[in-house]
Amino acid sequence: INYSLVGPAGGEVVVCLHGLNGSRVLFQDTAEQLARHGGFRVLGYDLYGHGLSNAPFVDLCPCRGVGRCGECVCCGAPRGRYDMDFFVDQLDDLLSLLGFGEVAVNLVGFSLGGAIAVAFAQRYPSRVLRLVAMSPAGFLPKVPMSYYLLKAVWCCLIPLAPHVLCTYWYKRERFARSMRGEGQVDDQVIESLWSRFVWQLYVKRGVASATLAVCHRIPWFTLKPLFKDAGRNPRPVLLIWGEKDGLNPQKTVAKEVESCFSNVQLMVVPGAGHIAICDRPRQVIFSILSFLKLPLETRMGSVELAVPPPAATASAPPRSVSGRQSLPPQGGGSAASP
Repeated sequence: INYSLVGPAGGEVVVCLHGLNGSRVLFQDTAEQLARHGGFRVLGYDLYGHGLSNAPFVDLCPCRGVGRCGECVCCGAPRGRYDMDFFVDQLDDLLSLLGFGEVAVNLVGFSLGGAIAVAFAQRYPSRVLRLVAMSPAGFLPKVPMSYYLLKAVWCCLIPLAPHVLCTYWYKRERFARSMRGEGQVDDQVIESLWSRFVWQLYVKRGVASATLAVCHRIPWFTLKPLFKDAGRNPRPVLLIWGEKDGLNPQKTVAKEVESCFSNVQLMVVPGAGHIAICDRPRQVIFSILSFLKLPLETRMGSVELAVPPPAATASAPPRSVSGRQSLPPQGGGSAASP
């Protein structure tokens, strides 16, 4: 697992989880600001099949319901399921490896990472202090036809993905148009995202199949019961939504997600699209910082988080630690090298 740790060793732990086809780089500036201005110990990492973390071969075994795939003789070596439990287990394993297994942490997640953060909070309620979810996945209002196609032929399409993915889908011009359609996105941000997507899908081994497995096995449309279960806990929750989010429309999806939590505040970022932290980084980052400084007993309906960013200081950059750890995918095997 590729990860980084930023901030003082004694600081309250914050874990940042990126979205589909993303990497921990999304939260690089966030980590530095939370460490410098809040004294937090910030952990960022790449999900399996993303960034510089391993992309274990996809588990295609149909025996999921009768036990671990590693226990089935016909399945061979354990592989990655790329479902919600798989990613929750990854976070649990990483926290334990770094000595945070018994430490209550704050979670900050974007899109898929937001859904994983909620799932982790639902499984381990006592281990999550505060939760920030930025346009979390699981509530897509419309099912695309391509999803039905994937559901029908996934067992053939996933292993063939590296050979059949069309490069046209990620042409720079087409990608840039889709990003600009969601808000005012800087050209440098678009170029960085495009380069990373292309590298992951067409250069790094195993990512194309892993991406399709995630699309197939994550419940993109039906996570409301899980959110409502996690939302019964009175921990403070901050939802961040771009006003012009074209994937999860703010006027409909945001309200539905907000209704799942008992102690929540919804912050709508004017002019921002789906990746609000890229469109309006200063507003989003310092709103997260303000939220994480709130006492745990805070009632979110009574606070205002729209604070101006602090004045620039000459303080030294926070000390960071980064590295890679070999952790087994679900089932106990060795992760495949990228």
